[in-house]
Amino acid sequence: MIQMGKKFVRKLSEISPAAGLCPVEFGGLKLVELSFPYLFSISPYPKNEKKCSAILKKNHGIQMPNVCRATGSSKKKAIWFGNFTLFIGEEPNIAMSDVAAVVDQSDAWCSLRLTGKNAEEVMQRLCPIDVRLSAFKIGCVAKTMLGLMPVTLHRSGKDQFDIYAFRSMSRTLVSEITESIKKTMYLVKQK
Repeated sequence: MIQMGKKFVRKLSEISPAAGLCPVEFGGLKLVELSFPYLFSISPYPKNEKKCSAILKKNHGIQMPNVCRATGSSKKKAIWFGNFTLFIGEEPNIAMSDVAAVVDQSDAWCSLRLTGKNAEEVMQRLCPIDVRLSAFKIGCVAKTMLGLMPVTLHRSGKDQFDIYAFRSMSRTLVSEITESIKKTMYLVKQK
C-alpha cells in the first residue's frame, strides 16, 4: 500500500504480456518473450519522411525501414508496421516529434520469438503466407494473421521469427503457437 494524500491505495506491479506463459520449449523449438525497454510508433507527417529518416540515422544510427522490412540490430531496430514504424530499444530523440507523430507503445504489444530447426513449419501451419526462407528472407516483415489474430511477423534469423501481437491477445497467441509446435513435432517424429 502506498499513501496518496490521506488515503492508502494498492501499489500496482507491472507484469509483461506473456508473464508465466513463456518460455515454451519442445522438440528443439523454443518460444520466448522479448523484453524491450522502449517501443515507439513513429508516423512521419506528410512530406517529412526524409527528415524523419535523417533524424533516426543521425541520432540512433539506423535507417527507416522500407515497406515489409526491418533495420537495425537485436538491441535497437526499426520495423515496418504498415501505417507506422515501430522503433525498438530506446527513446527517440526529441527532434523526431517535430517531423512525426511519436507515441509510446511499450505496454501495447506482446513480442515473442520462435527459434528452432522446424520454426518454419510451425509458422506455416498458423499463417496464410509463405514463410519459407526462399520467399520470406531474413529481415522481411509481414502484416498477416496467426490463426484468427492480426500479427506482425519479422523473420529475424534463418530459423527465427519475431511475432508482435496486441497485448490483449498474448495468452491466445502463446497457446496457438504452443499447439502448433506440438503438432509439428509430432508429425516430424512420424516421418
